[in-house]
Amino acid sequence: MKSADLSNFINEIYAGRKLVIISNREPYIHKKTVLGIKTERPAGGLTSAMDNVLKTVGGIWIAWGSGSADRESVDRGNCVRVPPENPSYTIKRVWLTKNLVDNYYHGYSNQVLWPLCHTALNRVYFRRRFWEGYVKANFHFADAALEEISDDSIVWVHDYHLCLVPKLLKEKKPDITVAHFWHIPWPDWSAFRACPRSLHILEGLLGNDIIGFQLPLFVDNFMDCVNRCLDADIDADKRTVTYRGHTTILKAFPISVDFENFNSMSLAGKTVRKIKKLRNIYDLPELVGIGVDRLEYTKGLIKRLQALNLFFEKYEKHRGNFTFIQIAVPTRMKEPYISYRKTVEEMIHRINNRYSTDRWRPVIYIDKKIDHKDLVAYYRMADISIISSIYDGMNLVAKEFVASQVDEKGILILSELAGAADELEGAILVNPYDTENFCDSINISLKMPAEEKINRMKTLRRQVRDNDIHKWIADILYDIAAISSIKQNHCQYFFDSIDTLEDQIKNREIFLFFDYDGTLVPIVESPELAYIPEKIRQLIRKLKDNFAIAVITGRTIGDIRKRVGIDDIIYAGNHGSEIWDGGNLIISQDSSEINIKLKEILEKLNRGLSHIPGVFIEDKGITASIHFRNVWIKHLGELFSVFWGIIKDYEDIFRITSGKKVFEIRPLNAWNKGDAVNYIMNKFGKKMIPLYIGDDTTDEDAFRAVRGRGISVCVGGSLEADYYLKNQEEIGKFMKFLVEMKSLTAG
Repeated sequence: MKSADLSNFINEIYAGRKLVIISNREPYIHKKTVLGIKTERPAGGLTSAMDNVLKTVGGIWIAWGSGSADRESVDRGNCVRVPPENPSYTIKRVWLTKNLVDNYYHGYSNQVLWPLCHTALNRVYFRRRFWEGYVKANFHFADAALEEISDDSIVWVHDYHLCLVPKLLKEKKPDITVAHFWHIPWPDWSAFRACPRSLHILEGLLGNDIIGFQLPLFVDNFMDCVNRCLDADIDADKRTVTYRGHTTILKAFPISVDFENFNSMSLAGKTVRKIKKLRNIYDLPELVGIGVDRLEYTKGLIKRLQALNLFFEKYEKHRGNFTFIQIAVPTRMKEPYISYRKTVEEMIHRINNRYSTDRWRPVIYIDKKIDHKDLVAYYRMADISIISSIYDGMNLVAKEFVASQVDEKGILILSELAGAADELEGAILVNPYDTENFCDSINISLKMPAEEKINRMKTLRRQVRDNDIHKWIADILYDIAAISSIKQNHCQYFFDSIDTLEDQIKNREIFLFFDYDGTLVPIVESPELAYIPEKIRQLIRKLKDNFAIAVITGRTIGDIRKRVGIDDIIYAGNHGSEIWDGGNLIISQDSSEINIKLKEILEKLNRGLSHIPGVFIEDKGITASIHFRNVWIKHLGELFSVFWGIIKDYEDIFRITSGKKVFEIRPLNAWNKGDAVNYIMNKFGKKMIPLYIGDDTTDEDAFRAVRGRGISVCVGGSLEADYYLKNQEEIGKFMKFLVEMKSLTAG
């Protein structure tokens, strides 16, 4: 998603809503200089992206005022309009004393929660004053927010520094919508049980309406911790926790980077000149590696250096023709970070002493922050990038490297303990504790054939491009707005509106549209296990006597017809791209061309991939999925080479998207569910009222298609739907209502 698309999206869904962001760090800092007060913008894709959000819709950003001139730059309400060149939103600053910063930030946040969440329990250090400072600081942030918010405000809280804020806000303003994104890992119970004041942390977070985590694993860990600590009602299937009457939705939103920004910076002429300059300054050999990290123990720098030391010992041929550049940005320069920095620098010194020659150093160490506009030169120049985190929520450096690899020649060596490993197919995954395998992976990456490197990086770049920071923000803000719509009665509960609905539809012909997964059947872990309950099938049979019915799904026509097993209704498969009307199959594209081309692709893929164990090619008629979940990692490079080699000739006809261990092939002009609804209504139900019920974002095109001429119902709620049901279990109740209503009308 591009920045402009995000702005348009936000303008559409947040018009008239007051958005409040709360974070520890601020997006603009005022500093005293010899030339007067200077405004700085902290680097970071997240800060920049959220800055753009508030520039678009206005609102308030509440943060700790840490700049030397911050107090001199605010009004009496501790507010300042930003950005300075074109003020469009407000920063409200929270003032923290040095003692409070030491206890709240350096203390409980970074000596308790940070190591605890990264399962470094030996580094957890708790003092009672840390907790007292943490509580006090959270009250300061909450009080600042309460001065600005109203009952219809939407509040978005960030990270582990502010766990208590959601509950504090809800105690004063129960009608507001509060969301929280947890940027770091959430540990499993075996680690979290060591958390001093764990009960208070969980209760504070359960004041949120929705909590976002980086990975589904962290969602599961959080639910388990709640289950062990609190008397709460947990629905593992729906990912909800209900505690003291309040329900919190839990969901994974893997964070990303601004792909287009890194890509364009990397393509710039000054980046090419910078690369040439770097090679001259450091007298670099042919092959170069890069590591970019905060100087922080969770990044596994010691493990990385151990692997590099063994690499230079085992693979003498690379001495003199490969140099690794380690950029380590000092952070939190207190213990244990001071000792950690000393250890890292001593290890680098020993490696260089052991292997250096008069004209070559194995490791170049840069201990300062480098702006992204210069950092992309290191990323683009590098033949390998190494991420060796011992535990990480995501690790955006991995995605920055990929987005900067415009030449598609680099290899990403990625710790399997980093969250990014769940997404980035094409990386060489390593266990940072397995030093021998780690060092061997460096050698494998450097000698990998150019074609395999290109195809691995092509896959990685598509994944990061399709799931960039703008999509991440849009996904979260959409879900937050949907919750807010329910709370503000913009999307009304279906069973609170029975009288209105009866008047609207009881004497009219109705065309019922049902989604399948998550609507007619519950969501299950394995889609092949999603069979329709017999009681639901019988209700459809009863409804068929008085309603026209269609089932629209992402499944194939053959699969959905078999699963529902009812004749005389209409089926639409592949998200509406193909429709079975009872006697004929209607395909949304020019079937003669699309079908021939897709068959060509699948025949080539079957021939090219048949010898690779674990590949499953799913032919869905006019779309296809290439699954490689069960492919051994040593075969992935060949799989990517074959796949992209074949698909490159068809990218003007088909859109290729990457999922988790799957490539999806779909015609560029494929119909969506909304197109299918329009076609079915125009051909079979021109005088009827459409009533569409679904459960997720794939149904929103259909919700929009019936707007103004029919009724839309979403399981769980949606910005696009008129009504909502609380959960999938209410589908039976919904269907019984329709059966009884028509029976009474007929009577």
